[in-house]
Amino acid sequence: MSAIGRISASLAFCIVGAGVSVADPTSIGAVDQVQAEVDATQDGRTRALAASSDLYFLDRCRSGDGARMEATLKDGTKLTLGEHTTLVVDAFVYEPAASRGKLAVRFAKGAFLFVGGLVEKVPGADVQIRTPAAAIGVRGTTVWGGPIDGGFGVLALNGEVTVTGRRGTVTLKQGEGTMLFANGNPQPVVRWPAAKVQRAIAKIAFGSPPGR
Repeated sequence: MSAIGRISASLAFCIVGAGVSVADPTSIGAVDQVQAEVDATQDGRTRALAASSDLYFLDRCRSGDGARMEATLKDGTKLTLGEHTTLVVDAFVYEPAASRGKLAVRFAKGAFLFVGGLVEKVPGADVQIRTPAAAIGVRGTTVWGGPIDGGFGVLALNGEVTVTGRRGTVTLKQGEGTMLFANGNPQPVVRWPAAKVQRAIAKIAFGSPPGR
């Protein structure tokens, strides 16, 4: 699950804010693969997603029982959803010639894998993942997040990740993870044991039963 290796340097793409007309939605990427049922809602209309489906700005993507979805944004960022996961891309700016880059991704629930693309390489780029439990800042990153062991876990698989809960911030490096529970305080950073990492990855792996 790695980001696209090469994208033309001339690519310039900008979507930001909620002013984009939903009557004429703009594609920000495409679906690579789907397992079971995943749909997207835009302006009150819902459509089923399948391989090669467009992903539009402000789509509300939702996965069902045993479902998975992998999509690639136009800068090469990869987003993978586990079952019962909800995703919205709230902001996407990729203009390397103007040194502008911004990506805001919101997971309202469920497990996900985020693999950073070219927008992260723009100087001063702002890339944020938001969940009900924490805000996650990334740079050169592959990060997993989702429900596990009675709380919400975040695991850095590559790069560096900052995790900000309601009561504090921790920084994760490769192989390190944290947990958040009801008090909103990120737990001390630890290296997750192999068995826990495997259970986490099973939650977003295609062909896998739901991880617990």
